[in-house]
Amino acid sequence: MSAAHTLILPPNWLGDAVMAQPAMRAIAAHHRHDRLSIHGRPWLRDLLPYLDLGACAFEERLPAADRAYLFPNSIGSAWRALKAGCRQRIGYRGQWRRPLLSRSLPRRLDLGHQHHRLYYLDIPAQLGMEVAEKEVVLVRPPGDREEGMALMAAQGLDPGRSICVAPGAQFGGAKRYPAEAYAHILAWLAKEGWQPIVLGVEAERAIGEQVLARVEGPAWNAAGQTRLRQALQLAAASRLMLCNDSGFMHVAAGLGIPTVAMFGATDPARTSPSGTHVRLLYEPAACSPCLQRECTVTGQPCMANVLPEAVRDACLAMLCP
Repeated sequence: MSAAHTLILPPNWLGDAVMAQPAMRAIAAHHRHDRLSIHGRPWLRDLLPYLDLGACAFEERLPAADRAYLFPNSIGSAWRALKAGCRQRIGYRGQWRRPLLSRSLPRRLDLGHQHHRLYYLDIPAQLGMEVAEKEVVLVRPPGDREEGMALMAAQGLDPGRSICVAPGAQFGGAKRYPAEAYAHILAWLAKEGWQPIVLGVEAERAIGEQVLARVEGPAWNAAGQTRLRQALQLAAASRLMLCNDSGFMHVAAGLGIPTVAMFGATDPARTSPSGTHVRLLYEPAACSPCLQRECTVTGQPCMANVLPEAVRDACLAMLCP
């Protein structure tokens, strides 16, 4: 008799997929004797080796399965799982999808006030599964750190002095620390001998040019120039991650990379990263956290309150403890 097939559909955003890792790891461990697979956006193939989900294979097309755990809350994800032939469909109720689920779970945690990681962890908790680790703990695939160092060296950078910077945030501009402030910070760090690498997608390449505008010395705007796997390798090999509240923040913190992140429109109580080497800078304005995609207040005060000098000092404290 062939093993049962257990399928996981993770959240659709990089940061949320990382925050869901403890929950997905608990599900994978509970069904460790099954055939395990995961389906989602194409970049998930690159992230999967870091998630520590055992013998879990990436499925490019949504397959039929004996059971499917649905982390997205959309009616579309439940409908697609039903149409694909997933016999059991398990996930949170909502968006009129309860009739499409075999096991519809109540939302006992409020995403508006409680941490996303705990919200995802309540799925295996409601199903009586053992949760061995509640924090995000990512793994470095064998050779990935060395690959990252080789990518740095190929750009004329010293891997021992290279830091990663992720100044974008695909959710929207409200989460982005000002590019001009980044430029001052990176110029100061470059004078101390640190060599910045900008990570991001092609649409963020112009932001990368802006934040590197004042840097004198080796630097690399890798935004749009790497696949996600290469960006993950660079992060895994870097000495520091400087970023906004973004997917790369969660990746770096989960890998144990020293991480400095600026918060403004979002709330650290809801989306702070796991990790012991993390410094979050948050000086909320009267309108914080607005949770909006774009800021509608002149001067973006929540970010303006976080002074570039404070960010620089936090970075140097992490780099030179």
